[in-house]
Amino acid sequence: MKVIAFMGSPRKNGNTEILVDHFLEGAKSKGADTEKIHLYDCTINSCQGCYRNCWLGPGDCTRFQDDMNQLISKMISSDLILFASPVYMANYTAQLTAFFERCIPVHHVDLENNKIVENQLEGKNAVIALVHDSPNPSTADIPFMAFEHVLGKTFQMNVVGKIHVPGVRDKGDIKGKEKSLKEAYQLAEKLSTT
Repeated sequence: MKVIAFMGSPRKNGNTEILVDHFLEGAKSKGADTEKIHLYDCTINSCQGCYRNCWLGPGDCTRFQDDMNQLISKMISSDLILFASPVYMANYTAQLTAFFERCIPVHHVDLENNKIVENQLEGKNAVIALVHDSPNPSTADIPFMAFEHVLGKTFQMNVVGKIHVPGVRDKGDIKGKEKSLKEAYQLAEKLSTT
């Protein structure tokens, strides 16, 4: 099984990455091949909304030659995908938004009949992870809804798990949330055996 994690945090070795590492360790414990990608280390140009180049046939975005073509290939070849982010301004981070916008090439669309004829992410399993400094769990409600809409509705993926850790601000605070880290590890173990 191949498990990939997309890190939407600009901060390395911070709370989001510690959570991601626990999840990936759980997957590795069941023999999964794992990979972690820091989206802030990737070159992701902003979508220009031309769509036709991406939707009319199989292939990559023809406008930009950046890291997205490779990132989309990695998603398509994975069995389980973790999308992790801190909550910034009531949503997941801007780099994760740019990444999702540039995932348009996973769809092939029949424009005459206004329908998707192929979706290369349909049916893939996804897990969402959010961390934030507020002690109020409802702080994550809007980002979770946004994630579920993008992944479940737009990309027709199966959201098979959600990880939520509130009340962490400074680098390493999440280490004090042992129960949450253990739950992330165990979720990955469970999903990597099915």
